[in-house]
Amino acid sequence: MPSTKSKRGEVQLFVHSICCSESSKSLICLVMPLVNPDIMVWARKTAGLTIEEAATKIQLERHKLEKIERGEDIPTPSMLRRMAEKYRRPPVTFYLEDIPRKSNYGTDFRGRAKEYTPKEEAHVSALLRYAQSSQQLIRATLELEEEAIILPFVGFLRQKWNLPKEAGSVKQRLLDMSTSQYKESVSDALGGLDLVLGDECTRDIYHAQPNKAKSFKLLRASCERSGIFVILKNDLGSYHTKMSSNLFRAFVVADEIAPLMVINSGDSEAAKSFSLLHEIVHLLLEQTGISDLELSNPIEKFCNQVAGQWLLPSESLKAVWTGDQSRLPELAGMISQLCEQWNLSHMMVATRLHQEGLILQEVYSQLMEVYKFEWERSRQHNQKKSTGKQDGGPGYFTTQRSRLGEGMLHFADRMIQSGGLTVSKAAIILGVKPWNVSKLLNPK
Repeated sequence: MPSTKSKRGEVQLFVHSICCSESSKSLICLVMPLVNPDIMVWARKTAGLTIEEAATKIQLERHKLEKIERGEDIPTPSMLRRMAEKYRRPPVTFYLEDIPRKSNYGTDFRGRAKEYTPKEEAHVSALLRYAQSSQQLIRATLELEEEAIILPFVGFLRQKWNLPKEAGSVKQRLLDMSTSQYKESVSDALGGLDLVLGDECTRDIYHAQPNKAKSFKLLRASCERSGIFVILKNDLGSYHTKMSSNLFRAFVVADEIAPLMVINSGDSEAAKSFSLLHEIVHLLLEQTGISDLELSNPIEKFCNQVAGQWLLPSESLKAVWTGDQSRLPELAGMISQLCEQWNLSHMMVATRLHQEGLILQEVYSQLMEVYKFEWERSRQHNQKKSTGKQDGGPGYFTTQRSRLGEGMLHFADRMIQSGGLTVSKAAIILGVKPWNVSKLLNPK
């Protein structure tokens, strides 16, 4: 019978093995690591799960999970696999000696970050881990295949201002600018946007598209041609993990070789376009981070200003605006006409009117209350629709291809074909199981 001896950090198993000679036996000592109870607790909590929720998800009685977390019991391999899946951590994590340091996701530009629940933050953290893992694998593959190229637009503004990469220095620079310097900086940033988007996606071409979805598709394709990977995602693979744009609108890894964006797929098409332009400005500033609807942070205000100016320039707005501020219904009607004409959102047009001094603060506040109410009602309606069965809707692989984008799909397919990327690593980049990679990249 094997004997066991346990102590903190390891378990020793003594087993007999038969040597070449049937009459001789030797004693072999195998040392296997124990899972770290502190890591088990940390992994559960950072997944946003209570002890009861975790026990239910991993199909384990609560008292047994409590014993494991106290170090009084050892989980079986099947338990560990379920924990790794539900906690969204690789199995090797449970054997670490110390709790990992918090990952650096760049700057959190969200204004309401402290208001989110632990479960909401756990979902966001898992999404950011996926994004960073994908980005790091993409960059490593490009370097290995000797295809790594420094993209000139990443850090374009930061270098022009001769600033270090820290967000604090950029923020202070914006605060210290005079009005004329600020306008000049917005103009510089608009030049940076044109550098990224090129001649195939000018403002006029964008506005000439038949609808908002086509306009966003045009913007996204231009970004991908410039070397930016643009993913649309707002969940971790199930409806229960959906994240609204109140939680996050976009995330960008401002890498000079393989910049990657995640845009909230649950947002409207017009909002996606605005977020994409907003995140390009983050790339120009070389600022990795996550954004929501924050309006007070100087960096976010600047990114919003530039995105708004690109979509609706001052001269164009003033040339067509004849709204009467005293009649709110007529004012709202004119805004709707501009939205339809230029494929823009109501909130964006109202904000630009306010920025240009064409509507008063009181009128702007009233309009924004109406638009936010309508947006929330539309979001809830779409959320209810998504919970039901949608016969005839796009299939899983069609949806995944749309979310990953042509840039990501082409990169993965090309690198697999050249041998620069294994199917397993491609699965990590694409966020699917290895056996689904071929179906995803090669639709019938």
